[in-house]
Amino acid sequence: MVKRSIGIDIGRFHLRAVQIAQTASGFCVEKVFARPTRRSTDSPIDMLRALTAEQGFDRRAEVIACLPHHAIFFADVEVDAPTLQGLQAGDASSLRDDLPIVAEQAVVQVCSSRQLPNGRHGALVATTSADLLAEGLALLEEGKVRATRIETPITAVHTAVGFNHPDSNEGVALLLVVDESVLSLAVVQDGNLLVVRNIPLRISRDSDEESIGRQVTDVLSREIEITWRKLFGIEAEADLRAFLVAPSAIAGHLAGAIQEATGCRVTLADPFARMQRGEGIDGASPICLAEGLALRKLLPRESVCVDFLRAHTAQTRSPLNLRKELAVCGGLLIATIVVWIGGLFVHLSRLESQYAQVTTQIQDVFERTLPDEKCVSPLAQLQQKLDSLRGDGGWLASFQPGSRTPLEILGLFSAHHPTEGTLEFDDVLIAGDSVRVIGQCGSFAVLSAWQRTLEEIPGIEIVDEPKPGKDAKTGRVRFTLSLSSGRRVQ
Repeated sequence: MVKRSIGIDIGRFHLRAVQIAQTASGFCVEKVFARPTRRSTDSPIDMLRALTAEQGFDRRAEVIACLPHHAIFFADVEVDAPTLQGLQAGDASSLRDDLPIVAEQAVVQVCSSRQLPNGRHGALVATTSADLLAEGLALLEEGKVRATRIETPITAVHTAVGFNHPDSNEGVALLLVVDESVLSLAVVQDGNLLVVRNIPLRISRDSDEESIGRQVTDVLSREIEITWRKLFGIEAEADLRAFLVAPSAIAGHLAGAIQEATGCRVTLADPFARMQRGEGIDGASPICLAEGLALRKLLPRESVCVDFLRAHTAQTRSPLNLRKELAVCGGLLIATIVVWIGGLFVHLSRLESQYAQVTTQIQDVFERTLPDEKCVSPLAQLQQKLDSLRGDGGWLASFQPGSRTPLEILGLFSAHHPTEGTLEFDDVLIAGDSVRVIGQCGSFAVLSAWQRTLEEIPGIEIVDEPKPGKDAKTGRVRFTLSLSSGRRVQ
């Protein structure tokens, strides 16, 4: 499986990007993009968008970026173990008196740490402003780039040089990075960064190799002596190893000038020393920094690594009070249980009310149907009475084959009962084919509607008009209706 990673170097006057693929055969530089951004018409945002849209960079590859604002390094900060842990967690309060900004606005990362003879720890700490970091992240976001990590230039160069030149991680060595405006000097001991210094340079467009070399060597001669005395208390070795990263146009001359002025053994960093090169990739491209960024994701993870993005995210995220969160969750859980139990009681109360209503209805039906019997078990007694009536009706119907039984006639009356208004039967007399109904209803309209319904039933005929009359006391309409049940329709 091929793993890909993209490193983006956003400098003050340039933008460079490298895509590296890791395969079974090793690492390969697949894509390289390098453009100057000196002119006002040069848009870093458009360049970032063009990486995937026009240059063919993989959209799914993870992106590690380096922003143009150089971090401030505090070398050999002597701290105890708890303070070191605080710095590693992003707490800058111990550097409050040394920071040029308020500690709350500082984003801190520990680049390296080492045990000192006195039991304390010496740490190389990099810090930058949260505002500057936010500006850089906004630039990436506007360019449709989602970085997963933000590093410093010197740590990225350290990664690239250490990969392509493994001997740089043995003993003491210098890392020298020369770009358009800054000379970065780093001391490396057994692969660990001890000191990082960023020194401004005054290099104009019309500067020639001689003037650039003279300016760099003058600064280096002085700074190497100061750094060695402060760090080791001795003068620098005459044959000190130095690994130089510089623009290809001046790299060769600059290496010779530095070697002659300082006595160091200068090696030009080759970004392709142990790296395969894809088709069409120019070997002279100044990609060492961007390559180091891309390698960070593909190489085995180190115990100490710089990631300003992670520190910034942790710093800007709202702090969570675990006890408060647990209290809120517990309160919500208790409220949910209380509401659920309350709902159960409401449902139980409603069921009890419905049960009482059904029981009352059964009692009323029993008293109207069997007024002379004592109510013991209404449903069982009603079922027994229905079975008795069904048996009697069947026995009587056997004498008149084809005629309707009393239960069938009562069933017809029940099925065709008016849906609107009230209609009650006081007495129903069934004798053979004749049926007489004595009852009362709420109005003449209800009675007329029921008559029309009965006339539509096959085999049922109204023999005599009901001659209804209105009760003066109750206001209800009383009637007597004579019907002929006839025979079943076959």
